[in-house]
Amino acid sequence: MKRTLKILAAVFAFIMLLSAASCASSGSETQVTTNGPEANATENGSEAVTEAASTEINALNILGPKDFKNEKVVFYSSSYNGVWSTDLFYENNDGDILGSAIFRRNSTVSETYKVDLSEIESGKKSFNAELSAAVKAEDDGFNLVYLGLADAASASVTGILHDLNRVENLNLDGQWWNQPTRKSWSIANRLYYATGDITTIDNMAIRMMYFNKSIVTDKKLDSPYKLVDENGWVYEKFFEMVEAAASDATGNGVSIEDDVFGVVAQKTFGFMMTMGSGEMLVSKDDDDLPVPIMNGDTSRLVDVAEFLTDKISGHNSVYLGADADIMNIFSSGRSLFMAEVLQHAKTMRQNYDINFGLLPMPKYNSDQKDYHQYCTGYCTTVVGIPTNAKGDDLDRASFILEAMAVESVNTVTPAYYEICLKGRYSDDKESSEMIDIICSSVSSDLAEIFGWSGFKSSVESTISGGGSITRILDGMKRSVPKEIERTVNSILELP
Repeated sequence: MKRTLKILAAVFAFIMLLSAASCASSGSETQVTTNGPEANATENGSEAVTEAASTEINALNILGPKDFKNEKVVFYSSSYNGVWSTDLFYENNDGDILGSAIFRRNSTVSETYKVDLSEIESGKKSFNAELSAAVKAEDDGFNLVYLGLADAASASVTGILHDLNRVENLNLDGQWWNQPTRKSWSIANRLYYATGDITTIDNMAIRMMYFNKSIVTDKKLDSPYKLVDENGWVYEKFFEMVEAAASDATGNGVSIEDDVFGVVAQKTFGFMMTMGSGEMLVSKDDDDLPVPIMNGDTSRLVDVAEFLTDKISGHNSVYLGADADIMNIFSSGRSLFMAEVLQHAKTMRQNYDINFGLLPMPKYNSDQKDYHQYCTGYCTTVVGIPTNAKGDDLDRASFILEAMAVESVNTVTPAYYEICLKGRYSDDKESSEMIDIICSSVSSDLAEIFGWSGFKSSVESTISGGGSITRILDGMKRSVPKEIERTVNSILELP
């Protein structure tokens, strides 16, 4: 969700120094070095103060000096043997591009502010029960949390997270905090979790579209890149290409071992595509309160869902299945498109021999102004401050959280976004340009994050199963607003 426009000129010097190194998570033999303080020394040994140095975005420039006398700041984190595990800490500066940037970020913050920065690993993807018990017991062993977005939403209703809008030391207007998701996730002008430059998983978790360049060439199909450039990357053209690319080699529509599909995706595909149209199941009113779409005009959502249902349900050209299955099909060259998370750009570049490109999700039609990508509540991870952090503990934790976010702008973000994502995981200029579109057009729907009445799940299953979206909307006119009201009331009752 980061945008390259916010990275200052200093970043590009940084990129030039690192451009030859690997982004592999296992590390690299190439040692990464950067210019130290001596680069700005004058002849008499004093540090030269240049305009670039004084305006560079880093914690010391933005927040000023402070000495916490080696007090502890500890994250309690979602840490497990999986893709969406914590990326806040890295053990050393060993030459791994992203890992070394994280290490330097943390070392700089620790040394600048004399703070002992560490992490308690939960060992789980979801650890809400343990977190809640620890906070209620006023456990002082941690004072920051890093957890999944949907888990954070659930935790916020129970009162175990601070409203970040009321916490001193946090400048949530800062470019190091993601502004679109900040707006999406707040309720009644309260915000209990956030993301931004401090983590890379917000980028990794974006759902977008991959395409097989070889199939495009072999089938003599239109260039998807050109379609994006000419505002022709729309639903109708997408499904036209899906049908043109698919072939049922077995002829039975059941076995998939030899079939070539037009598109493969997880069973959330219907919702991904709906989000691509810009239609939100839940929006916000002027008081920052969530409003379900059935309380307003549903005509465009109905048109979108009915179009998608007609093109997806019962079509052999579309395969919906588990992540491992669709990855296997696409990576073996048996699907033109794959709708998946951006993280798989790394997976396929490192593990498979396939000529692929990256695309935003298509628009509903050419009248649609912007692209929209789905930010998933399961994969996305966020930071928050538990209510067991109080007084000086809260002051120190919030200051260091802000410092880490600020310091990430010129360390973690360029290392991941510019060097790894755009430089290593995309192999052409066009894909690199598509990444800018993808990461600057992310949408997040509270209906999906909170799971109100299974609204999101009902929409996606209706589209894939051939049901009636009108019936779903009518059937949930009472239950969804009631669940939303319950959530809002619970939040408003918090201190």
